[in-house]
Amino acid sequence: MVNELILDLSKYSSFSLDYCFKSGQIFGWRKMDSYWYGPYDDVVLRLSQISDRLKIHASKEISEKEIIHFLGLKDKKKDVDKRLALNLFMRSAISRYSAVRIFRQDPSNTILSYLCAQNKNIPAIERMIFELSRKFGDRVELDGTTFYTFPRFGRIARSNVNELLRVGLGYRAKYLLEASKALKEDVDYINKIKEMSYVNAWNEMVAGNMKLIGVGPKVADCILLYGFEKMEAFPIDVWVSRVYTTAFDKLLPEEESKYYFERLCLKNRLDKGLYLKLANSARKVFGEYAGYAQLYIFMYGRDYLRYCR
Repeated sequence: MVNELILDLSKYSSFSLDYCFKSGQIFGWRKMDSYWYGPYDDVVLRLSQISDRLKIHASKEISEKEIIHFLGLKDKKKDVDKRLALNLFMRSAISRYSAVRIFRQDPSNTILSYLCAQNKNIPAIERMIFELSRKFGDRVELDGTTFYTFPRFGRIARSNVNELLRVGLGYRAKYLLEASKALKEDVDYINKIKEMSYVNAWNEMVAGNMKLIGVGPKVADCILLYGFEKMEAFPIDVWVSRVYTTAFDKLLPEEESKYYFERLCLKNRLDKGLYLKLANSARKVFGEYAGYAQLYIFMYGRDYLRYCR
C-alpha cells in the first residue's frame, strides 16, 4: 500500500473522471485546477487523468485494489452498453457518455449524503456536505489545503438537532440524527441490507422494520445504487421521468405510455404510486443495468429534451 499510484486505464473500457464527478452521484468532491480532491473513507485523495493514465495521491496509504473498486473500473461496460443500446436516444447517450462509471461509495456515507440531498440542487447539497464535514469530520491536510473527511454516523448520533441545524440542514437535521442513531444501535444494519436482494432491501428501507426516517422511494434507490451496488435501482425525479417517458415511449405498451403522459404532462406530479410504476417499467426495459441506464438518462436527457423542443 502506497500514498501515490498510477493506474493504466487502457486495461479497462473508456473512463472519464470528469464525467463521473459531474454526474450527480457523489458529493464532497471538488475540482481544483486539473485535480479532483475528495474523501474516500478516512483518506483524502487527489485524482488526475491524462488520457489513459490516472494519477492518485493520497493523504495516507491506500491500495490499488481499493481505487479500482471505488471507481467501478471492473464493471463490464461494453456488456452494459451493448445491453442498453435499445434505441437512438440510448445509442447517442452511450456514444457521448460511455466513459462514466458508477462509483462504489461507503454505504453509511451514502445514507447520510442522500438524506441531505432531498429537495436541493447540487451546489446547495455540496454546501451542506461541506459544513457537515467541517463540523463533524476529521481535518486532513493535502497539498497545503485543508479538507475534511465525511463524518461517521456515530459522531453525528452523539450530537443534537440544534447542532445540525447550525450547519444548514433545515428539516433534514432530524432525519440525519435519527438515521445516525439507528445505524449506531443496529451494528449489522449495513451488512443486512447488503445481503438482501434489491427488492427486499428497498422494501425494508422504505416501509419495513429497517426503515430510516426521511428515506422515501427515490432516496432509497440512490442509497441502494451508489452505496450498496444494487444495480437494478432506478432513481427517479420529475426530470428523469419526463425523459424516460418521452425517449422510450416506443418501447412501452401504448396504454402504459398514455398513462404516463396523463399523469406527468397533465398533472405534473410524481407520487409514490407513479414512482413505483415507472421504476418497475424501467427495470423491465433495462434489466440488471437499470442503474446505468438512469445515469445515461440523467446526463444526456437535458440535451435530448432541448433538441425535442
